[in-house]
Amino acid sequence: MKKFSSEIKNYTTDGKVVHYSKLENINDKLSKIIGKKFYDYRKKWDDANKLNLITEFPLFLHVELNQTCNYQCPHCIIGNPDEVKKYYPKKNADINFNDYKKIVDEGSEYNCPSISPQGDNEPLLIKNFEDYLYYAYKKNFIDIMFNTNGSPLTIRRAQKILDSGVTRVRISLDAYSDEVYKKVRVGAIDLEKVHRNIFQLLELKSKGNYKLPIIGVSFCKMKNNEHEEKLFEEFWTDKVDFVSIQNYIPPTINKVKYFDFYTDDQVLKKEKKTFNCNQPYQRVVIRNHNIYPCCVTLAIPEDEKKDNLIIGNIKHSTIFKAWNSNKMKNLRMIHKEGNYKKNNICNNCVNLNYPTKKFIEKLKNNI
Repeated sequence: MKKFSSEIKNYTTDGKVVHYSKLENINDKLSKIIGKKFYDYRKKWDDANKLNLITEFPLFLHVELNQTCNYQCPHCIIGNPDEVKKYYPKKNADINFNDYKKIVDEGSEYNCPSISPQGDNEPLLIKNFEDYLYYAYKKNFIDIMFNTNGSPLTIRRAQKILDSGVTRVRISLDAYSDEVYKKVRVGAIDLEKVHRNIFQLLELKSKGNYKLPIIGVSFCKMKNNEHEEKLFEEFWTDKVDFVSIQNYIPPTINKVKYFDFYTDDQVLKKEKKTFNCNQPYQRVVIRNHNIYPCCVTLAIPEDEKKDNLIIGNIKHSTIFKAWNSNKMKNLRMIHKEGNYKKNNICNNCVNLNYPTKKFIEKLKNNI
């Protein structure tokens, strides 16, 4: 892990994304702002991360409202229209505000602490997105968060976000220079304009004396931008509350070009022998009305369900039933025992996260 000055703290909750913040851990900062209820929630989160706690209801609801974005990033599934057609159904797929309220209402009933109404999309393209955030806030969610590419972040939207009750906002940039930004973020506006949007949000927050949200930027490290990682960190660490750095993970296993985004230091010499996934202990992901136990369920299309990870559907059942289903219990047992290879999707996920040269070459030869 990269070394910073003594004033920079770093932490990770999953071993994949590392967050850097000045002076103090962001969760410690949020505990001071929000109080004991936030501290208690993060204590449960830590216990679930260690696979030591199974809660009555998930601690985190990750809700992907749609698959719409104004960028066409080549490393992202949304930037590949043929992939979107294959992996996402078209008719009545979006989660509208009434669907969302049903999800939030159930979460509120079980005192679910955390929610993100955003996934592989640009949430600020939804005109009333702030209403989604505020509804969760009114329903007593403690930790409300979302990611944005920052391009639609006008002054008007920034003010609405500050008044929405959101806890964390993260702007995904993935570059230090405009030249690299335009390569990584295809279809993007000028990076300078995105910077201006971020600084406007920070200024409004400061002038309005808002304690929340905490605001950060993120950098997904890939072959075509890794040389700017240090410059990115140095530029942003004293400007925002946190900087997130993560390694790239291909969204599917069926395109050769995805594997070209891996950095050399990601590729392992030997296969990872042990792995215990904590996501089935933390969260559910709701996408196109289906309920999943994790964020990597794009490993196979919906019509190829040998190792189907769908555990429910909000149109026909409840999150509570999905979370406590035998299918979910079996998946937790698999990961508690370290037997991730028993599920093909889990096996692919681990291999995509911790790839070996042999694994990559095998996939390339089979595509």
